[in-house]
Amino acid sequence: MKKSVIILFFILTTTLSCTTKYRNMHSFETVWQTVNQVHYDPTFGGVDWKAAREQYKPQIAATENKKESLLLINQMLFELNLSHMLAVYPNDLKRHMPVLFAEGDIGVDVRLLDGEAVITKVRSGTPGAQAGLRPGLIIERIDGKLVEQIIQKEEILLIPPFNPRNRLNNLSCYISGHIYGSPNTVVKIHFRDKDGKENEAVIQRKSRGRGRVATEAMPPFYVDFEAKRLKNNIGYVWFNHWAKPVDTKFIAALASMHDVRGLVIDLRGNPGGFLSVVHTITKHLLTEKSIVSSWKFRNRRVEHSFDSARNAYLGPVVVLIDIRSTSSSEYFAGSMQSINRAVIVGERSPGFLLIANWKKLLNGTSFMHAFAQPIMPDGKVIEGKGVVPDIEVRLNREALLEGKDSQLEAAVNYIKTKKK
Repeated sequence: MKKSVIILFFILTTTLSCTTKYRNMHSFETVWQTVNQVHYDPTFGGVDWKAAREQYKPQIAATENKKESLLLINQMLFELNLSHMLAVYPNDLKRHMPVLFAEGDIGVDVRLLDGEAVITKVRSGTPGAQAGLRPGLIIERIDGKLVEQIIQKEEILLIPPFNPRNRLNNLSCYISGHIYGSPNTVVKIHFRDKDGKENEAVIQRKSRGRGRVATEAMPPFYVDFEAKRLKNNIGYVWFNHWAKPVDTKFIAALASMHDVRGLVIDLRGNPGGFLSVVHTITKHLLTEKSIVSSWKFRNRRVEHSFDSARNAYLGPVVVLIDIRSTSSSEYFAGSMQSINRAVIVGERSPGFLLIANWKKLLNGTSFMHAFAQPIMPDGKVIEGKGVVPDIEVRLNREALLEGKDSQLEAAVNYIKTKKK
């Protein structure tokens, strides 16, 4: 009887191992074949893609560890040094892209400024605001973990393109991922104030409501939107994701603010979204029919041009961007800048802009892969380079502590000095 149990255990263990190995290898082959067949650049930027397969295949075959196999798949993808090439477990997206996928938050934004995790925005009425957090405070620890330790641990998870701006983008997102979390759980934030005094706040995360599902390869995402009039009759719109119903809300906001002397569109911290939503909003800002981009596929190039929508806003437009404005946000900012329809204010973006799809892999991970490259009307390629602002303004802690948003102020000042 004892011998039979041992044999059965051996069979079950061997079967499980083979299943794990098969799933890992199947996922690896799916990734390699997908890139090989649909990647927009048949030269793969000079990378020998067939040699990459031969290099990583034996390593994948030798491991039974799912995390190790995922690391190897990403190492192969990262050889291309391109954005939108990534395999990731869906739950990890909640921590690495919390602004989109985390179910609960406290209403604060964080950036790495001069090596310190600085609160750059606190949305009114949120748990963070009620706890007394405000812009300019430096976060030292989150749930007992030093920010320096979080950065050190997350450095190995940086994704392409590998440039200083995208590094700051990644690390700022990862720090935020420790602040966001499950609804009705608490986060303990240890922070330093203007005078260097250390304080601590225990804050309960608030539910972000019901998420929206785009594909089985991603967890539900959450959309936040704000529109208001600033002083001097200047319109202001902010949203965290290019996804429905942002387009309909944006159009409604334009209708209610059609008489403003200028419009500020705040894309700071917006990691992207759906280009169909970008195009809908773009049409409501065009003054005439315009080519807004062309997409380079492997064997063809497609231009995208649009007429101005009925009742489009024709006044001055300023777009705010920073190191956390990526993907569709860079597409919109770069396009509007290229056709001279908007002035870009803020900090140069990371250059995280390719057109991609998601698919679910057999090993349970989600695979994002680029299949086209957007090119701006003036011929600029944003991938790896970023959008360079017309008016470059950095946030600084001193101004934030005084309640000043120097980037927003620069946008408002531009509109105020613009002749009607």
